[in-house]
Amino acid sequence: MNINKAYTLTALIPVLTIAPVTRVNAISAPPLKTQVKQVAQWFTGLFDNSQQVANNPSIPLITLSSCSVDLTNANPTSEIENIYLEQKSINRFRLYSFSPGTSSVNLSIRSFESSSLYSGLCNRPQSQQIIDYSQVLQTSCELNLFWQQNSYIGNNAPNGCPTSSNGKVVSSVTIFPNSINSLDQIFASNGKLLFATPVEFRRIAPIPEPSLIIGLLVVSLWGSAKAISRRHN
Repeated sequence: MNINKAYTLTALIPVLTIAPVTRVNAISAPPLKTQVKQVAQWFTGLFDNSQQVANNPSIPLITLSSCSVDLTNANPTSEIENIYLEQKSINRFRLYSFSPGTSSVNLSIRSFESSSLYSGLCNRPQSQQIIDYSQVLQTSCELNLFWQQNSYIGNNAPNGCPTSSNGKVVSSVTIFPNSINSLDQIFASNGKLLFATPVEFRRIAPIPEPSLIIGLLVVSLWGSAKAISRRHN
């Protein structure tokens, strides 16, 4: 089985536990449009699972970077938040689309025609963080995210999403303001469980604007030059 071709959230985002989804009283929950923007913002930035790896070295180190993108060749809508996700170490590049549903946030995950087509996109200037929607595969994996205080929880059990080998992947995810826990259970066509490793991502930092990176580099170089000048005077 080619696990890389499975429409998984592990790849996309690998949840610590498959927790039952509890619908929160609609009166206490923010409006769905607000939820869409909030969960997309929490999902954006630079994350890794280094804390988890430190406690369990058998788990591979995975870095997750994500950023908001604009789409060309797509019907424009202000209700959808499109986030590009990259996990370069495991060759996974995805488009995550968050949109308001009936009682939850809908999450659609899609792959690209070319897996590394947009590699490094989040490190480009914001004006260049654009994806051609015609290069996005229309086959998607769907999941509903339900608001809870300080988190969004969802899973697509029991049906999951189909894999390229006629199996399925059942995914669970919990998104917090500064962390993402996820679990993908990949099953063969005969129902045998092939893969199930929880991954605990923790925020390293928001992805900085390239202009800020350049500014910090200039300040650093200026400081180094000044220090060298003092030593020679």
